[in-house]
Order: sequence, then C-alpha cells, then structure tokens
Amino acid sequence: MTEDWMAFLASFVSPVATTVFFFTTSAVLSLLFAIVYVLFSRSGYPLLSAISEFLIEVSRGVPTVLFVLLMGNLGLAPYFSGIDVEGFIPGVAYGFGLAASFIIVGLAFSSSGHLARIIEAAISTIKQDTIDYMETLHLGAFAKVRLIFFECAPALIPTVSARLVHHLHNTAFISMFPIAGIFAAMRTGVIETAKVIPYLTFATLLFVLLGTAIHVAGNVLAKRLLTR
Repeated sequence: MTEDWMAFLASFVSPVATTVFFFTTSAVLSLLFAIVYVLFSRSGYPLLSAISEFLIEVSRGVPTVLFVLLMGNLGLAPYFSGIDVEGFIPGVAYGFGLAASFIIVGLAFSSSGHLARIIEAAISTIKQDTIDYMETLHLGAFAKVRLIFFECAPALIPTVSARLVHHLHNTAFISMFPIAGIFAAMRTGVIETAKVIPYLTFATLLFVLLGTAIHVAGNVLAKRLLTR
C-alpha cells in the first residue's frame, strides 16, 4: 500500500515542475506584453494606440485553448524544423520542444489583454494631482513607470495575482500536446489505473495549493510595498 502511495505521489513530481515552468515563463511574458500595450496606448501616437487596442481585444476575445492549439501547431510547422530546442523545457516529449516554446507565447498572449486592462484600471486610481506632480519632475520613462507602479500597487497587485491564478488554470491546455503537466498526469493516471477519484482529487489539490501560493505571494508583496 505504501509503495502504491509513493508511486502515486511520484507520478506528479515532474508534472508539477512542468506546470510551474509553463506558468512562470508565460506569466512573466504576459506581464511584459501587457506593459507594452499600456505604454503604446498612452504614447500619444494614434497608430500605436490602435495596435494596442487591437491586440488587447484579440487577446481577451479568443479562448485560450485556440491560442494554444494555434501556436503549438505553428511550432510543429516544417518551416521551423531546423530549430533545435529539445531538452530545454521539462516534461516535453522529444520533437515538441519548439512547439512547447510557441505554446508558452500563446499562453502569455491569452492573458496579456486582461492584464493590460487591470493595469489601466489600477493607473486610473492615481489622483490627478499626483500625475500632474510627476509631470513637473520631468522624469525619464523608466523612473516614471516605476513611480506609477508604486502609486497604484495596492490596487494593482491583488487583481493581477487573481488573474494569474486563472492563468495557472490555463496551463491545463498544454496537455493537448505530449507535455507532462499536472492535468496530463491526472489523465494518464486515470486511464492506466481507472482510479478516477484519487487522481482527480490530488490534481485539484495541487492546483488549489499553487493558486493559493500565487494569491498569498501577491498579498505579501502588496503589504510590503505599502510599508515602503
């Protein structure tokens, strides 16, 4: 019984690492996309603003599963066959390394529009007097972004962390390819052992724990910034 239990737990070790990798890399990339959208929309150039708005609406309007399927199949296209990134991403079957890289971009794009709207909403909480004062300081672009971040952090971080929990859930879609994430481990375990409830319950617990960790980390960061 103990050996069966240990084998059960061991079957999720690598999938957890894979899920965390896909979540972390795509979340960071998604935040970078969102920041670029916001900077474009506030650049004062109509073309950049229009591009930003278009990308945001596409990101928010198309289901994540379609982005994952599109980018995964794009990564498998013969045109990219000469690019070798095998072994770089954990839990990915041989021959699907580049597809996995494309999937990370797809996951990132799918959340970027939502994150951009969250950032814009947080910026709108900054008082106009504060914004006017920033203008008088004649700050550089980086210094201005940094100051705006600290001003809107209390409203920004909790909502971003909430979105990132949903982003974590979207990593389940990587199982449509030969990538051993948590959802794929659950599916494989159920098929091989017919033990539906144990695998389903444990996979759910793992997602809850990871989501809680994201939420707690966001709250801790927000509180630390408030005490600065």
